[in-house]
Amino acid sequence: MKLVQNRRLTKAVTILSTLLFFLVFSSAFLTYSVFNRQLEGQLTSTNMELLGQMDHKLELSLKHIDKSAIQLLKAYEVGRFFNNELTEQEAQNNSFRVSTLITNAINSIDYIFSIDLYAYDKQRLVSGNVLTEQDYKMDFSWIPEFQQYEGYFNWMSTRKVQLNHSQYPVYRNVITLVRSYPLIHSPGTREGAMAVNIKEDQLYGLIQNTAAMDKGQTFIIDSEGVVVLHADQTKLGKDISEFPYINQILNAQGASGHFSEEVEQTASSVFYVKSEYTGWNIVRVVPEAQFMKPLYAIRNGLLILAIVLFVVATASAAMVGRWIFKPVNRFIQVMTRHLTIHSKEAATRKYTDEFQYFESTVQHILQDREDLHKQVLESKPLIKWQLLTELLSEKRKNIAVLQPYMDMLGISLYPDHFVVMSIEFDNKHEIASPRDLQLYAYALCNVAEELMNAESRGIAVELSIGKCAVIMSFGDGDESERLMMRAMAVADLMKDFVQEYFNRTITIGIGDIVETVNDIHHSYKQSLEALSYKLVMGSNSIITKEDVFSDQSPQFYRLFAMTDGIVASVKASDADKMKLQVHRWFDSFAEHVVPPEMIMQLIVQCLMKAATAAVEIGVDPEGSFPEQYMVEMLNQYEQLHHLEAFTIQSLSSFIERIKEKRSSRERNDVIDNVMVYIQKHYMRSDLSLNLLASEFHLSVSHLSKLFKEQKECNFIDYLMETRMNKAKQLLKDTEEKIRDIAESVGYTNVNSFVRIFKKITGLTPTEFRERSRGEQDEEVSSVL
Repeated sequence: MKLVQNRRLTKAVTILSTLLFFLVFSSAFLTYSVFNRQLEGQLTSTNMELLGQMDHKLELSLKHIDKSAIQLLKAYEVGRFFNNELTEQEAQNNSFRVSTLITNAINSIDYIFSIDLYAYDKQRLVSGNVLTEQDYKMDFSWIPEFQQYEGYFNWMSTRKVQLNHSQYPVYRNVITLVRSYPLIHSPGTREGAMAVNIKEDQLYGLIQNTAAMDKGQTFIIDSEGVVVLHADQTKLGKDISEFPYINQILNAQGASGHFSEEVEQTASSVFYVKSEYTGWNIVRVVPEAQFMKPLYAIRNGLLILAIVLFVVATASAAMVGRWIFKPVNRFIQVMTRHLTIHSKEAATRKYTDEFQYFESTVQHILQDREDLHKQVLESKPLIKWQLLTELLSEKRKNIAVLQPYMDMLGISLYPDHFVVMSIEFDNKHEIASPRDLQLYAYALCNVAEELMNAESRGIAVELSIGKCAVIMSFGDGDESERLMMRAMAVADLMKDFVQEYFNRTITIGIGDIVETVNDIHHSYKQSLEALSYKLVMGSNSIITKEDVFSDQSPQFYRLFAMTDGIVASVKASDADKMKLQVHRWFDSFAEHVVPPEMIMQLIVQCLMKAATAAVEIGVDPEGSFPEQYMVEMLNQYEQLHHLEAFTIQSLSSFIERIKEKRSSRERNDVIDNVMVYIQKHYMRSDLSLNLLASEFHLSVSHLSKLFKEQKECNFIDYLMETRMNKAKQLLKDTEEKIRDIAESVGYTNVNSFVRIFKKITGLTPTEFRERSRGEQDEEVSSVL
């Protein structure tokens, strides 16, 4: 009998151990699978978002450099450089002025290393040098390459520029932007080109990840697979397209993505984003060992926990089984009863043996299971948030997988015709606490679902503090316009509800109607873009895609041109005129519904131009706004009039500093003597800054600096204005020939004199003389 009992005990313990093994390890495996998918998705999205931020920073910096290059090419002096009709002296003077403009451009942007201008007809640089074959091969290889280039500008990959010509030359890595002159000219007809050499090391800083624990590599390649930016300097400019993972990126159809590949004999995860502006690919390679490290830690922890639980459970079962088999049978019966009918015993009970106490413990475990089930029901809002986040994401959705969760939450959506609304409470800083804001959002989501379910179906959830997302679906096949009208009607009702019951306002952005669940993220992205126009269109409004313009590039240049008048008012210290111009500028933003990002760029450009003008006058550059921090300051404003007040305040500070500089500036006797000398000898054709520097025993650079400080203009501009004023007087008062007047004011080439005269006055000398005579005749007639 005892042998039979032992056999039964051994069999029972074996069955129990097998059951425990299955339960423990299956639970660990399911838990690991859930955590694995979630954590892997989070790691992937984090790396892709990091690349997106890098691409945004790099594109802003490169566009700023490109805009500065365009402004430089539009300068009058640069246009004269490409003119073959200039005399040698005029070309020399103009080259000096162009060099000054280039120096100012380099000093205004830290990323720029050097700027070269090359005229194809003259075959000369702005410095006057004629290039050799060696020069073409080294520093100026861009000249023959760009002469037949089909586009108007080209971002070249990293190349080396020689800094000296000694026996041991020193090189610097640069990235070159080449632009044609004129700006829009096809190959074979362009007059010249400009190359902006950008410091490769500083540009790499924009994509460098400084995290100490980051073991991944981030680098940039162009459309041909040539390395543009890389932490390893030896790889710059090399073609790595033969590597399989690089070839896969170059042949990819989408603008971004990720995949797993072996890189340098190491299993790695590869992420990439293609820049629409330059065509470059930002690539990030993370070794699988680092990428999967959190997953391995979870896996190992769960495995150890499962082994410990299994060993403890098996040992406990074996030890208890040795005491007596009858309590084991009773324990199995009690477990079966609890698992089938969930019966409950009395709250208080006396225990006759250890197994009765263990039975009571199991009952508590089952009670905890029921409590856990209640907690799951209470966590429905979190599950609902995760479900909406999944629907709004760009990942492809399997509605069959999501359906059980939707059924559990009581959510029902039609299979097609969806629209997404993004809602944000206005003036959130006026709400007492984040808790109150969450309660407002919770009530708004409930009301939104009631309003939608009255005629259609939908779901609404608070995604972040003060921001909600709403997905609305339609069961009928009406046209998109009618469906959009129904969505806007629901949005109006939500807006009225918040204003009536909360005494607050909301702004709603609405995306386009989409056909399938997998396109919902497009409508969500459009709703966020529409909501961003709250800055321009104001709060307490409903904004759709039709309320904004799509093509804004011509608008940008027109609005950017208005900054010239604003900066001119700052230089003239006319605060009233500046405020009026800024007010008109911001009225244009609201009238044309300019995108918020463009408004930020225009304000930054205006303030930077004003700061540059102030520095040229002599104001200390310390305290000027750094561009990278200025954008962060502007992003804190929600209303357009707040941005207008900030802009006026910033420009007023420049005006005050310019006034202080002018009032504290002392007269310089040297410049007074120079002015007298110019008035006496302006007719000399060889009059130049070099001649004056030699005459007054000063260096050219020092004399140029003194002249700018005292007269607030360049020497060439002042001399040209003086000569033109004398010429206008001679044209009015004498009958001398145009050639004689040109020679008498210092011009040996009459064509140059006529061209400059027309550039300044808008008339030829003959037209000016005829108009002056006509005005004199009218005055005489009026007197008579």
